[in-house]
Amino acid sequence: MLRLKQLREERHLSQAGLALNLNLSQSTVSAYEVGDRTPDLETLVAIAQFFGVSLDYLAGLTEQKRLMAQSDLTPEELAHLYAYRQLNSRQQERVEAYMDGLRDRG
Repeated sequence: MLRLKQLREERHLSQAGLALNLNLSQSTVSAYEVGDRTPDLETLVAIAQFFGVSLDYLAGLTEQKRLMAQSDLTPEELAHLYAYRQLNSRQQERVEAYMDGLRDRG
């Protein structure tokens, strides 16, 4: 599994320590880390919850560790997001270019 070892090492856990927390054997954790075995969905969810990351992050599909929930946004951020979604694709590209420019000036 792409990020299991990285997440485990960030927490300074041994394979045995992680296995104990997830009710798995150390050899199972090792097999997941090297790709010899693939965890079932229930185990994937348990791993993601243990590390506080999304399943997409765990699988290496995104760089964002956790998905953003609506509750993570302020009312102003929600209003901006709503307004952005009302724009056509050309307008959205202009907004993104403007934001990139602001970030670059930094």
